[in-house]
Amino acid sequence: MTTEASENRSQRSMAATECLTAKVLVLDDDASFRALARAILEPAGFEVIESGDFRECLMRLREQAIDAVILDVVMPERDGFEALRELKALFQETRIVAVSGAPLSKLYLAMSAHLGADASLEKSEIGALGRLLHVVLDR
Repeated sequence: MTTEASENRSQRSMAATECLTAKVLVLDDDASFRALARAILEPAGFEVIESGDFRECLMRLREQAIDAVILDVVMPERDGFEALRELKALFQETRIVAVSGAPLSKLYLAMSAHLGADASLEKSEIGALGRLLHVVLDR
C-alpha cells in the first residue's frame, strides 16, 4: 500500500510539472539573441520555440498553443508595432513581452506597453527574462 501511495504522489508530481511547462516563442531576426534566450529560458522550465521572422511566427502560433511571445520590436522585414497589434488581435490569450536593444529602446518599449504588450525588457537585461515570464504567466 505504501508503494501505491508513493507511485500516486510521483504521478501527481510529474503531472503538475507538465502543467507548469509553458511554451514560449522567441521572435527575433538575430539568431544569437534567440540562442541566448533559449539558454536562459529552458533551464527556467520553459519550452522554447524560435522564429526569425513574423510570417514564421504566425505559422507556428496557428499550429500550436503558445503561452507567450518574446517580440523584438525592431526587425528588418516587419514593424514590431504592427506585429504587436496583429498578435494581440489574433491571439488574445497569448502574452507578449516586447524586447529591444535599439538606441531608442526605452521609447520603443514604452510605445509597446501602450499598444498592449504585457511586459517589456531591454535586451541588455536579458538575464531577467525567465523571472519576468514567470510573473507575466502568473506561475
